[in-house]
Amino acid sequence: MQYTLLSTLISRMQRFQFANSIEEQYLVRDLDEALRRRRRKHLFPWTLQKSVLKVFDDVLEYPVATDHDELAYLDLTKETSYENKPRYRYTSLQQFYEDPDNRNQMAEIWDAGTKYLGVRYKDIVRGTKLLNEAETVDDWSVSGDATAVVLDNVVFKKGNGSMKVSITNSTNTATIKNTFTAFSDSNYKRKYHFKWIKFADTVPTSLVMRLQTDDSNYLQSGTITTQFSGQAFKANAWNLIGYDLNTATETGTFDSASIASEVVVLTGASTGTYYFDESNLKEWEEMDYWYYSQYNIKTNSASVGDQKFFFESEAYSTDSALIGDDEWADVVMFDALLTSAQDKENKQAINDFLGKLADAENSLYEKYPDLVPIPITNSYNFINDFNEEALNEIYD
Repeated sequence: MQYTLLSTLISRMQRFQFANSIEEQYLVRDLDEALRRRRRKHLFPWTLQKSVLKVFDDVLEYPVATDHDELAYLDLTKETSYENKPRYRYTSLQQFYEDPDNRNQMAEIWDAGTKYLGVRYKDIVRGTKLLNEAETVDDWSVSGDATAVVLDNVVFKKGNGSMKVSITNSTNTATIKNTFTAFSDSNYKRKYHFKWIKFADTVPTSLVMRLQTDDSNYLQSGTITTQFSGQAFKANAWNLIGYDLNTATETGTFDSASIASEVVVLTGASTGTYYFDESNLKEWEEMDYWYYSQYNIKTNSASVGDQKFFFESEAYSTDSALIGDDEWADVVMFDALLTSAQDKENKQAINDFLGKLADAENSLYEKYPDLVPIPITNSYNFINDFNEEALNEIYD
């Protein structure tokens, strides 16, 4: 990994006489400000990270990596493949959900201060196993704080109905179970278990999901506190809940040749109404997920970037380092010196640094093009904007 120590940057800055009279912490703050300013304009390959994203049929929203800053690229993981590539179009939030041109799309989505990915992969060949449509009340039973379950044909996410469950909080635990025709799946460890749930009034503290042979032999998720996409649970909205069966905890002896029921256990569910809809087992397609990390700084004990800026929690360490090649360190340093010189009203130094900064910038940007995708949108769509009757009225 290429990097430049903060101590080196400070020493280079202090070789200029005016900078020697500036308290060290303010030189570091000027470096952070320069770094922030530069990253608004351009991102560079030394912060690129490669991860894997599991993409599912009919699942549109996905969590981002913890250090995700900007999306760079998404494609199949196969190194040698003769099948068609996804060729995702990076687009706006509105057109991602509208899907105006019926093609593979991706988008970055913000919701309540949390960023996540939108991925629409129409060519996926991995299968989905429907467990329950939530339209036959005889398949369902409740216990604990869950007091009743009925079919509801007004509020639903999929199909024509959902199960309306009434909860009266007394023990802080509500259990909802549904059965289905038993089936065999020896490949279950390569699948996720998904279920749609609507918290109509308030959200629970947490929940767990189970895939069962019977009530004594099952696989159970860990404690779930967010939607599959990474969003917080939402009241008065449909939440897609999912977990990896490969990492589920086994109780008793789960028999993959006889999968016959599923259970949701809500913890901290307030008195109110909850809806449960379709559930599935879904196999995934792995994608190479390239993104720019938000971590530009490597602390002394780390082997990779682990901080956004030199100052974290109002402290810095001179053995931290700026990740990137020499041209990048020069650009950040000369940009910071411009700020420092302006504070000192040193016009001669400002002119000198402007020239040095321009030289460093030209060298840097020639070598490293920005890979952040540009959103592509349709300016019009006659299928949605006009209909045949309207066109006839125009030309009659």
